[in-house]
Order: sequence, then structure tokens, then C-alpha cells
Amino acid sequence: MPWKRVRTAAVWAVVSLGLFIGLPGLRESTADSGVRTVSPAELSPLLERGVALIDIRRADEWRATGVIAGSHLITAFDAEGRLRPTFMAEVAAVSAPDRPLALICRSGNRTAVAARLLTDESGFRTVYSVAGGINDWLRDGRPVDDCRSC
Repeated sequence: MPWKRVRTAAVWAVVSLGLFIGLPGLRESTADSGVRTVSPAELSPLLERGVALIDIRRADEWRATGVIAGSHLITAFDAEGRLRPTFMAEVAAVSAPDRPLALICRSGNRTAVAARLLTDESGFRTVYSVAGGINDWLRDGRPVDDCRSC
């Protein structure tokens, strides 16, 4: 197995374990990692400033809830929780590592992992992870676009 895949798998395992057992610092953003955790309310001004938003959920999830207008629909993890091999390249086609980027999923767990992978593996400097994901976005009464054909 190539070294980069081993390193990606190791990062995934550590971050997943941290999310599962609640290790301090893995849910919170850290200045040195480039990952910033934001609420749905904090996401809105970022979007107004032109920060690209990537919805990393699966198509069935997009159809179930709808999507935030203007978001890029790029699935990060398959139904078994495996990182899709094309995810990093698809993100790189949407945004450059020197530009801020925001990620959203259902509840915020997958975006925390994906954000860390993008900063650690692809050199993204600032990745916003939306805490509470689309669930909190909707709970706050924020709008979504229908995505029945996604």
C-alpha cells in the first residue's frame, strides 16, 4: 500500500477514535491545523464573502433534506464510511489550498474528519467544519434547495 494511503488511513483512524471517545481538541478547531469549527449562523457570512461550501454527504442524504444553495455536492465517504478515492481531487477542482473552504455533512462528524484530511493531506490552509451540519442548519430555520434529482 502506498505511503500516502497508509498515512491517510492512520489520520482517519486517529480522528475517528477521537470523535468516538471525545478526545479534547479533536472536536474543537485548532489554529495550527487550519480546521475551524463554525456554527450555521457563522457559516452564513462566510458564504456571503464567497467561501466555497462543499456538502460531503451522499446523494440519498441530499435528496432527504435538500442542500444549501450554491453548495458543491461532493461525497466524501461511502455508506460504509470509507473515504472515496476521488474526494481529494474533486475538492481540488472546486477550490485551491490557499482559499478558505467550508464543509457540511449531516451532523458535523464527517466534516471534522474530512477537514482534517484536507489540511493534513492536501495542504488546505483554512477549512471550516460546520458543527451540527445540515441538521442544525435546518433546526435554525435556514433555507435549502430541493435536491430530488441529485
